Amino acid sequence: MVSSLRLAEISKKWNGSGSSKVTSPTAAAAAAAACPRGHFAAYTRDGSRFFIPIACLASDIFQELLNTAEEEFGSPGGRPIVLPCSADRLDQILAAFRSASGKKCSPSSGGRGGRSKIW
Repeated sequence: MVSSLRLAEISKKWNGSGSSKVTSPTAAAAAAAACPRGHFAAYTRDGSRFFIPIACLASDIFQELLNTAEEEFGSPGGRPIVLPCSADRLDQILAAFRSASGKKCSPSSGGRGGRSKIW
């Protein structure tokens, strides 16, 4: 599991420039405010928002997704994290975590299966 100190380091690293679909700081603030405790909000390329349990960050798949997101979209800065995959693919990844870890990495509220469309 990734510690809160490591998450803070990742957050500091990502405070730079770059481009992604979500550019409104108010959208980022709204996403952070609505995110359940123990989760982080992330968006897919097609605009679906997911609340992903922090426990999932320890997996190689999510670390690779985050690295690829940084390479493709740049550092999020004041914007939400945008993952370089479709909502359906992220649903498949989260379903694999749920089956492998007994709901340890299940998505939380926010539409169908832990996601909601925002644009």
